[in-house]
Amino acid sequence: MRATATSTEALNTASASASSVAPPVVVPEAMPAPDSLTAADVTAADALIKQVNANGLIQTHFAASPPRQNVDYGWLRKIFEFFGKIGEFIADVLKPIAPILPYIMYLALFALIVFLLSPVVRAMITARVERLFQRDNLKADAPWRPTAEAAAALLEEIDALAAQGEYDEAVHLLLKRSVADLNAYRPDLVRKHYSARDIGKHPLLPEDARPTYAEITRWAEKSYFAGIKVGREGFEACRKAYVDFVSIKGIV
Repeated sequence: MRATATSTEALNTASASASSVAPPVVVPEAMPAPDSLTAADVTAADALIKQVNANGLIQTHFAASPPRQNVDYGWLRKIFEFFGKIGEFIADVLKPIAPILPYIMYLALFALIVFLLSPVVRAMITARVERLFQRDNLKADAPWRPTAEAAAALLEEIDALAAQGEYDEAVHLLLKRSVADLNAYRPDLVRKHYSARDIGKHPLLPEDARPTYAEITRWAEKSYFAGIKVGREGFEACRKAYVDFVSIKGIV
């Protein structure tokens, strides 16, 4: 009996301690059974449903579709009728030769293949394709030089910049003018997305112009990309390469 009493007292003490620490649990009221609903409950439910439907956030019915417009496709029907008449006319014309028409089509196809495979036509197509797409097969034209007036004016401008110590600007100007001269010489050589190296490797660039252009490009890249000053040495190297390329009497 003493042990039972002790256990009971311990349980009571633990229950009292737990009740003093844990917050009281609120038990919701039981929902009324359907049979016990009152008129007030029904009215409140109707009001809640109307409130939810009124806010427009929930679609409760299908939207009315716009009325179908009657479009007149008579013009399209006339086009089909026109081509249909053309087809009927062609069929009437070819009707007498219908038995041999397949052989005529095969003969025409054979003639077309022979025509496309002929050396002259192949040469024309190859030349056009190579010119438009396969630039590695392009060949440079005859040697080209800028005019004496243009070369002298360009040298005068870069010399003026060099006299002010603007060697980098002088080399950049020399490169820009060289590209402009090439573009005027061959409009299909220079493209907007080409870099200086792309132009230097282009097959349409004359062979005798490649060393000069490569020298100017090398110094311009050092200045523009590497941040290395061209200096007097680089300027003189570019100027000499340009003068040697021009090779016009009276220009030094």
